[in-house]
Amino acid sequence: MNPALTPTTPAATGPLVERVTELTDLARIPGAEVYLSADEVDYEAWNHVGDPLAEDLVELMRRRKMMGGDLYANARALETEGAPEAIAFFADVETLPTWFDIDALRLGASMGRRNPLGMNIGMHSALPFTYIDPATSEVMGSTGRLSGGSSDYRRRMMETATAFVGALDVDGMLPGGERWIVWVRIRLLHTMIRLGIHRGGRWPLANKGTPISQLATAACTYIFGQHRVNIIEFAGGVVTQEERDGFALMWRWVSRIQGANNQLLGRTHAEEFALQSREHQCFYEPSARGAELTEYVIAGATDMGHFLGSRAINQALSRQLLAPRMTATIPDGDLRECLDVAPLPFAEAVVRTVSVLLKIPNQLTRLKVVRDYFDRNGQQILDRAVERGLQGVKPEYRGTPVDGRPTDQ
Repeated sequence: MNPALTPTTPAATGPLVERVTELTDLARIPGAEVYLSADEVDYEAWNHVGDPLAEDLVELMRRRKMMGGDLYANARALETEGAPEAIAFFADVETLPTWFDIDALRLGASMGRRNPLGMNIGMHSALPFTYIDPATSEVMGSTGRLSGGSSDYRRRMMETATAFVGALDVDGMLPGGERWIVWVRIRLLHTMIRLGIHRGGRWPLANKGTPISQLATAACTYIFGQHRVNIIEFAGGVVTQEERDGFALMWRWVSRIQGANNQLLGRTHAEEFALQSREHQCFYEPSARGAELTEYVIAGATDMGHFLGSRAINQALSRQLLAPRMTATIPDGDLRECLDVAPLPFAEAVVRTVSVLLKIPNQLTRLKVVRDYFDRNGQQILDRAVERGLQGVKPEYRGTPVDGRPTDQ
């Protein structure tokens, strides 16, 4: 954590262990809505809090030997039995926050569906953006997910895309919906990984926080929301302010499903941006692991054949999407330097030129007939593309081994 940004407000006074205990208790209240201004939030303590509701449930499932088979179904069975841990978990994940606005979500989803190129290139920078947090990089490195030498990089990326594309199905993202269930499974997966890392006893950043902390989970809201709208616009997309806000709101909802406390998310877009800015600036720190994982993203995109497998174009695109104008939460930083993405002047000039040219055909999306077409067919187009990438094998979202030790047993 950047020491210059360590909170010094009354919320952050007293021994750290006591502050962490207090916030852990808050995180155990299903659907809690206790809001503070961005200057009052205790970011340091939140970074030491995991997901106590999900952890209680997973630990119960371990004791009951219910870690095999369908974890979601097993958790629902415990809820039906009356297990307090399962009841509390589902009460949390099913609670709609007061800021939830389904009409706004529909506007954002419509915009996403009619911009398949912008959706497709999102991971060129959104995934590396998360690596400004050394702890996130450490987790990704220890599990081997989306990292070098992994023979199933393509599959892991397509599993990730399944959830991201699914978030455009607003009805499916309501509690109990199939797309919502996918994100609940991912929350359980993250919990198994966190607990597995702790069981291994070799977490190197314990003095800074817990793996997949509340802070790290919440901080993805801007990255996968507003930042990806910036990417869509870079790819020529025509986006209204209402559509931008709706797309961003969906990712606040995803963060809530993932267990991020409302105190770290805010009630409005202005509150969210202020909180996200503080969260990102607390994390922002160059690391060898972050640079390494960013290289794997670029190499992976190249190996998957993006832009005819041109390494130069994929790298140039990542640099353009990580430029300061695209990452407003860190106004005094340059993610390209933080993540050690080397400049390629000619390739970057090509990418910028194409970006400008793409704005011309995208003007057609202003037409109602075009928008109606993508509202009817856009979700199916994106879903089919992901299904082809998965080659008929559905994602499982089970705990990934950490340092060779299983986390889903």
